[in-house]
Amino acid sequence: MSENITPDRKSILANIRVQRFTPGQHKSPYYDNFKVNVETGMTVLEALRLIKNTQDSSLTFRAFCRSKICGSCAVRVNNKPLLACSTQLMPILEDFKQESVTIQPMRNMPVLRDLVVDIDPVIDKLAKMHPYLMENRDRIPESLEQESLMSKQELSKFDYITDCILCGSCYSACSAASADPKYAGPLTLGKAYRFSADVRDDFKGERMQAAVDQGLWSCAQCRKCINVCPKDTRPAISIQRLRKMSIDDGIHDTPGSRRAKAYAGDVAKYGQVNKPMLPVLVNGPKGWAAVEAADNYLKKHGIEPTHQVCTLDGQSSTQKIYDKVKELESKGVNKT
Repeated sequence: MSENITPDRKSILANIRVQRFTPGQHKSPYYDNFKVNVETGMTVLEALRLIKNTQDSSLTFRAFCRSKICGSCAVRVNNKPLLACSTQLMPILEDFKQESVTIQPMRNMPVLRDLVVDIDPVIDKLAKMHPYLMENRDRIPESLEQESLMSKQELSKFDYITDCILCGSCYSACSAASADPKYAGPLTLGKAYRFSADVRDDFKGERMQAAVDQGLWSCAQCRKCINVCPKDTRPAISIQRLRKMSIDDGIHDTPGSRRAKAYAGDVAKYGQVNKPMLPVLVNGPKGWAAVEAADNYLKKHGIEPTHQVCTLDGQSSTQKIYDKVKELESKGVNKT
């Protein structure tokens, strides 16, 4: 005999703390507090709509599809970028063990009003990457009745990044974008990789130079973009691959590319990075100033500086790993 299953439904009277700000009207952002009866299954977007409909009609936020497709409803909840339409409030309240959450607009973008930000600056950066296919004539079919096909292996190089919905969550979480407003950001560089890796495209050289000009090597690989992406597009991985593509394409004269080559050369030779001499390998003669500054600091604290690479246990194992990676690369194996 079957039994009826009763879902475990909860209800919490929560405090929803929302950042408010209208440029030209307010000198600085402030917070309004709203009491909302949060029930199991209620999303952040539903809570915002309830507040707007029953407590404050002036509250402004973006939303459209309510299906995790358009990306327009992205906000920060307890400082984490997420999609309001697909994020439930109850798990957040339980995880933080508090009956309060704070909702803020996305970072690194100008606030237009309350939770609405201006994403146009990011789109302008994206436009400079030429985010579209420029036809590769070697892959054009002979007739219009045929399609420009690719193999599953060719598609696998970039299929994960095609799910990007331009929500801006990665850009909001990016520390490099906070430090340098001119930096393209993970969203833009991820799209640059998507089209450069497509075998149907014939514009990769120019696009990669545009990526270098907009800070391809400024990414610190902190992985914040991976942690917050609602579609698991892993922008940091795309940036890694785009960097390698730029080097393979002959763009060598940048500090970042020189650093990457120095890392690979040191690992091949020593099994580790020769950090004392890294500034010189990256910046040439100008790097000696950094080496001398480090030497003086060590001497000041009674340590005799050395530019020799120490031999560590496991160096032979590191060499084997390096050789295996080079072997896989020569066979065209693309691993993250």
